[in-house]
Amino acid sequence: MAGKFDVIIVGSGSTGGALAARLSENPDLTVLLLEGGPVYSAADEMPQELLAPAIVAAGAPGHPNNWAYMGEVRPGLRIPYPRGKGLGGSSSINGCYYIRGLKDDFDTWVKLGNDEWAFDTVQKYYKRMERDLDFDGDAHGSDGPIPVMREPLDRAPEFTSAFDDGCHALGFGSDPDKNDPRPEGGVGPVPLNIFEGRRIGTALAYLLPATGRPNLTIVGNAVARRVLTEKSRAVGIEAIVDGRPQVFHGDEIVISAGALRSPHLLMVSGIGPANHLREHGVDIVHDLPGVGRHMTDHPMVSAAWDSRLDLVKQPERGAMTSVLHWTDEGSDLEILPFVTKNSDMLGMTDVFARPVQAAKAMRGTSAKAVTRQARALRHAMLGIVVEKQESRGAVTLVSGDPDQLPDLRWNLLSEPQDHVRFRAAIRVAFEIFNSAGLRGIGASIVGLDAKTVGDDKKLDQWAFDRVGGGHPSGTCRMGPASDDQAVVDQHLRVHGIDGLRVADTSIFPTITSRGPNATAMMVGEYLADIMKHEAAH
Repeated sequence: MAGKFDVIIVGSGSTGGALAARLSENPDLTVLLLEGGPVYSAADEMPQELLAPAIVAAGAPGHPNNWAYMGEVRPGLRIPYPRGKGLGGSSSINGCYYIRGLKDDFDTWVKLGNDEWAFDTVQKYYKRMERDLDFDGDAHGSDGPIPVMREPLDRAPEFTSAFDDGCHALGFGSDPDKNDPRPEGGVGPVPLNIFEGRRIGTALAYLLPATGRPNLTIVGNAVARRVLTEKSRAVGIEAIVDGRPQVFHGDEIVISAGALRSPHLLMVSGIGPANHLREHGVDIVHDLPGVGRHMTDHPMVSAAWDSRLDLVKQPERGAMTSVLHWTDEGSDLEILPFVTKNSDMLGMTDVFARPVQAAKAMRGTSAKAVTRQARALRHAMLGIVVEKQESRGAVTLVSGDPDQLPDLRWNLLSEPQDHVRFRAAIRVAFEIFNSAGLRGIGASIVGLDAKTVGDDKKLDQWAFDRVGGGHPSGTCRMGPASDDQAVVDQHLRVHGIDGLRVADTSIFPTITSRGPNATAMMVGEYLADIMKHEAAH
């Protein structure tokens, strides 16, 4: 491992994993991938909860494959925030929701000065990634590393049919292919990156097939502490590997540690808002005011729902069925029902096997939130999501010590318009669950009645009590040098620092109108082509 690498990538998640695998296809490039958690040489070595798509137990507090950062999602509510720790990062612990961003999203990116990320360009990489098992034609890929499937109706036929009928009764159309580049909106099955009963994140799709390449080195349990710089150029990474300090040198450094960790790593390395860094005793390498700012998410109200059905349990598949999308008050909105109980999804037997670790991870969590979540374990979950929020949060330093976790504040529902959007979405969900088909199977949203739905103030409080996030982005946003809040340019190079890039959801100028996992992988694919082209010239 001694010597210097052409490229060092920090983080093996959705973007970093795809990037490392694609770059190492060039035998002339030496690539080092540093992963803060465990790595594996074969799928059979991975814990079952990283493979089973209907189980998100690794996202529970105290799991060894979860960083579980503590953050304040809104005033008075602090919760552990799951982020994947291990090969594949969060793509190894998520729910396998795999929907592309919309044309409108990338049109906005272009308007903000990022014309190389136009929709027609990114579509090429979305298609190159996928092997769609249900649809073909010009809109889809057929031989990519990521298999994409939709749940057949026999997953939960009575519920799914009743839910779809309820959406249609309210005037929403059918949307059978959520990855069609010309979406009409409406209700349809969720595209999932699942194959043969396994969650196919970047670990299985990209990295394990590439592990035999002599020019790709993957180091696990390697926690990056600082980017090393000389005269405004990145030259290496200081890390702790299996508890011991180690330094790695490279011509190009790519930080792909996620929207929470990437800005923190930049700041403790002296790259960020100068005044803020000085407050914490960090020597300034380059003043970049936008680092850690502008954090956005897909705020989701998590509601429990119940019915008379004994929902079909097929853990080899995903836990989602149909999803409804529509636009209201200038925002894309989403209603996403899950058809397994929370206790099944979270693998509570596995969680209870680590009570000390779980308790430690949940230290500082709101007691009311814990009680509410515990009660919800008996039920299935309904996600009600505002995809385009106006509220913004931040990642800031608590200390200049790289080992001290940053302060994470989402500030969800801090802008009045986000309350307006949630009212509209919750009221639609309530109407769907009061449709004839769902009433016929005894379905209802737990704790939500007509009196609450009809009162703006009560409805706002109901949402406020249940809101959370799951898709942080924007904390190292992409934009031209003329934008003093931009952190990276269109080739994801950090402004003012040579040899340093950031590549993950933190670079999104605005968050996509669908879950970000497919887009995060697409960023890795796109950046690999950019860097290969630069290396050849």
